[in-house]
Amino acid sequence: MFKKSFILIFSILFLYSCGSETEVIENTLIDVDNANFSFKVPSNWEIIKDKESILPKAKEWTIELAATSTAVVSGFSNNLLILSDDLKKLTTSKDYSMLNNIWAESDYLEYKKISSKDIVFADEEVSIVYEFEAKYNTDTPKLKFLQTASVCNKTKWYFMTIALPTTVTDTSKYIELLSTFSCK
Repeated sequence: MFKKSFILIFSILFLYSCGSETEVIENTLIDVDNANFSFKVPSNWEIIKDKESILPKAKEWTIELAATSTAVVSGFSNNLLILSDDLKKLTTSKDYSMLNNIWAESDYLEYKKISSKDIVFADEEVSIVYEFEAKYNTDTPKLKFLQTASVCNKTKWYFMTIALPTTVTDTSKYIELLSTFSCK
């Protein structure tokens, strides 16, 4: 169920972000207003406000934030998705991130892990960020993903994914972007 919902959401984000070629430049960061967490996005990214009508409803999770770069290169726009749900079992951010990566290894096509390393969020919560390349299915192009998770107040988890073209070689600024996450 998780796989189907996740694939559908990212497929919609991918289609939503198609267009003409321009240079991708992420400059200054702006705060996202959310009651449960704080996060920053590049000022030239668009927050998808009407996500309920643009993105499919995730059956088991809440789409907390969906954003896409306004710059499109080769028909693709860098994008971000933050999902959440109530925590069913006590776990840590690191453990939750590891479990999600195990799922990604088995469910994505052509999964190739590039790296994994600790990430420290703005609220000092420690997790793991995974960088990998993979395809959703046989019809979609291979993409580069950065995925991590944070457990907030031992009651709710947040799963964060940034999708990039495989041509992006330096992902450090995107990892910095993920590190701006903070539970309220």
